[in-house]
This record gives sequence, structure tokens and C-alpha cells, in this order.
Amino acid sequence: MRAVVNGKLVDLPTGATVEELRARLPEIGNDDVMEEGFGGTKPLKETDALKEGSKIWSVPKIVKG
Repeated sequence: MRAVVNGKLVDLPTGATVEELRARLPEIGNDDVMEEGFGGTKPLKETDALKEGSKIWSVPKIVKG
């Protein structure tokens, strides 16, 4: 399965979850993972499976200080 993650085409196993994506791409870290779709952008949970051809973005968490 292929998906676009932060603008890069990435090969992932079929049915990969957000948790597996974090393990494969350590640069994502604890960032919020968002999926771009026809209805807009939605946040994904750790157990959500990624779809073929998905456009995935990681967004750093906002830290108030």
C-alpha cells in the first residue's frame, strides 16, 4: 500500500495503523496525525487504519507555556 506522508510517497503494509506509521517514521514522534480527504482534514486515532493513496500530515502539538 502506498500513501503520501508529509509530502513523501511511502510504502506501508496493507491495513497499517497510525501506531505502525509512527514506528516506521520516527520523525513523526508524538505529532497529531491528520488525513486529508474530500470532506476536509480529520485527525486520526492511533488504531485507525490508513487507506491506499491517503494524504497524511503530521502536525506538532501546541504547547502553551
